[in-house]
Amino acid sequence: MTKQQAAPKTTTAEPRVVRSRDKRFDGYLKSAGFVLAVGCFVLPFVMYYDILDARPKPVSSGKKVNDPLDRTNQKVVRDTHGRNGTSLGKPSEELDPMTTATTAELTEDRLARIDGASKQPFPGKPVFLVREVVGGLVMIEDDTGYWFVEKGATLPDGSKLVAIERGNGGDSWQIKTSDGDVINRTN
Repeated sequence: MTKQQAAPKTTTAEPRVVRSRDKRFDGYLKSAGFVLAVGCFVLPFVMYYDILDARPKPVSSGKKVNDPLDRTNQKVVRDTHGRNGTSLGKPSEELDPMTTATTAELTEDRLARIDGASKQPFPGKPVFLVREVVGGLVMIEDDTGYWFVEKGATLPDGSKLVAIERGNGGDSWQIKTSDGDVINRTN
C-alpha cells in the first residue's frame, strides 16, 4: 500500500468573508417575550371584568317599590343604653341570677339546694311586636331591637313564621307562628 501524500498547502492571503450576525431573530424573541409578559400581566384583570359581565342582571318588573320606612340616613337601629336586651323593669325576684355549675361532691345540703333550684320557673316567653310589613318582610320589635324576618324564619320566641296575612282592616296585617299564635300589627 502506498500512502498518498497530501498536497502542500498554499498560503495565499485570501480574505475570509465574515458574515455579520443577523440580529433580527433576537429582536423577534425579545418582542415575543415582551408580548407574553404583558399578556400574563393583563389576563387576571380581563378575567375579573369578564366575570363581572357574566353576572345576571336583575329583571325589572316595571313597578317602583316605595319603602314607607325611609332608612337612607339610618345610623342606629335602636339605642339600648347598655341594657343588652334586658327589659326596662327589674328582673323577676323568683329568678336566680347566680351562675351555677356542678361539683364533685353531693352533700345533703347541696342536694336540697338542687331540689329547690329545680322548682325555679323558666323565664317567660319573649314578647315581640309586629311593626311593619314591606314586600314579604315583616319588621318586628323586641327588647333587643328591630328585626326583619320572612316566611319560615325563626322568631325571637323560638317559633317559626308560618304566614303573613292581611287583617280585617285595609292597612292591618297579622302573622301566624308555628306555635299557633296570631300577632296583629301595632302602630
